[in-house]
Amino acid sequence: MSKGQSIIIQFVIFFMIGFLIFISIGTFFRYQSDLFRERIISSNVNITNSYLSSLFITLVDSCKECDFVNVTIKTQNTSTGYPIDIDIKDSRLETSVEMLPRILATTVHNLLIHTVVSSGSSSSAKTIILTFNRTNYTLRVD
Repeated sequence: MSKGQSIIIQFVIFFMIGFLIFISIGTFFRYQSDLFRERIISSNVNITNSYLSSLFITLVDSCKECDFVNVTIKTQNTSTGYPIDIDIKDSRLETSVEMLPRILATTVHNLLIHTVVSSGSSSSAKTIILTFNRTNYTLRVD
């Protein structure tokens, strides 16, 4: 092999090694970014679930003489950018994000199991209206 050919082969090998190092570092940072995003979204879903659970308890426990109680809330998704889907069915509060495969479900501290008939669904991207009808013991999410 002549001296000119070995310099070209050396240049190609060094370029390939540098490119592989660049790709592996980029892949590592992409993995870390996805991992952090999943943790942040999961924490945001947990916080939203706890917040809604406490709102439901406050709604049912407040104003003992009222027939209807309405609460209008607007949640902000500034930390994740993904809207949280809120669904009440079968006496369970379910919150989820389309990006994550799992659904976080709670029974709202056993409030909805025996006493309150609950229904409805909404998204945190819009205004959420919680309505409690004390005469029928129905809780509705719109």
